[in-house]
Amino acid sequence: MYIQNVKLSAGFTLIEMLIVVSLIGIMAMIGLPALNSSLDDARLRGAVDEVATALEYAQLTAMTSGLKTRVSVSPTMDTIYVRRYKTPADLFTGGDELTESSVESETWEYMQYPLKKGVDYVIAFGNEDRFQGVDIIWSSFNIVTPVYFYADGAPSMGGSVTLALGNRQIVVALDALTGKVSVSE
Repeated sequence: MYIQNVKLSAGFTLIEMLIVVSLIGIMAMIGLPALNSSLDDARLRGAVDEVATALEYAQLTAMTSGLKTRVSVSPTMDTIYVRRYKTPADLFTGGDELTESSVESETWEYMQYPLKKGVDYVIAFGNEDRFQGVDIIWSSFNIVTPVYFYADGAPSMGGSVTLALGNRQIVVALDALTGKVSVSE
């Protein structure tokens, strides 16, 4: 009777490891374009939400404060600016009078960004990683002709802002009559 020495293997062979690593690499190469596409969609959707939020926030602030607000969206700078009218008089306590010259001068100040206290409401897409690659390609509310919101919430005009990333475009529209903000692809 012969006794054989049976050697038990504990571990993986080099070939088994190479096959597993190759399979993981192939799966990653297949999934990477889908991941990039999802990130681009999230960036574009985030930029669209930021434009819509700026318009709605300015409208709500005008209605609650009684002060005129304005929003301008610059395609050349890829930037959103939100400002409100600054009155030199304290109208709520009745201590000051609002003179004609101060009304006609229209002094504006940046509103505070609602999610970052103490920060002006200026969103520059080029400075924000979350909007990397997003372009504002058209805006009815540019620096020269911003949209104003009055104390009753009515906008001075309607219009749209078109944002793009790659070959995808989304339009944010403001209704001139109701002030309702809508989004369409």
